[in-house]
Amino acid sequence: MIKTFSSRAGRLSDTNKKFLQLKSKSILKIGEKPKTTKPIVMDIGFGDAQSFVCDVAENKNYVFIGIEPYKKGFARAVQFYEENVPKNMFLFNGDAREFFEETKYKIDFIRIHFPDPWPKKRHAKRRLITKDFLLTSYDLLKKGGSIEIITDSSIYQRHLEELISDQSYFKKIKDFPITCQISTFHKKAIEKGHTVKKYVLKKTS
Repeated sequence: MIKTFSSRAGRLSDTNKKFLQLKSKSILKIGEKPKTTKPIVMDIGFGDAQSFVCDVAENKNYVFIGIEPYKKGFARAVQFYEENVPKNMFLFNGDAREFFEETKYKIDFIRIHFPDPWPKKRHAKRRLITKDFLLTSYDLLKKGGSIEIITDSSIYQRHLEELISDQSYFKKIKDFPITCQISTFHKKAIEKGHTVKKYVLKKTS
């Protein structure tokens, strides 16, 4: 495995550092299952957490596991948890693929919004979404589960369309049940005039 999504620090404020040091009840160990009977959504790469925490608040019938490698966004999510104590939000700081490998339970949905496109050809192998990733996601999802992917990268769009056309274990559908706020990345894409595309893939059996 190419470790391009492991925990990263970046520039951290004193507030960020404060919440990173907390032993928050929101933080899961790798592969840990939340205690819930509600549908589980794994949200991979929630960035600065602004739209993620709004989605958590608006979708109380779902339990979110937010996975984010960057400590700054992760710290902001922990801060939101400590200040609001949502019962449907759990967090992991690290590589989603490693979390998947250690997960021994089934989940209902996966969300991946604006993944790093790694546009240069020599970096393509670093992309999160690959044939192997789709196969792992298939095994992780319950029957009828689905993945939502949103990207504004034309290179990633072509990459995804090739992957989707070359497999039979997911079928493209239109609707995804979890509502989402427009994220910082989404706003930037609109400002740049990029075409934003959404792909919803439902497990075939």
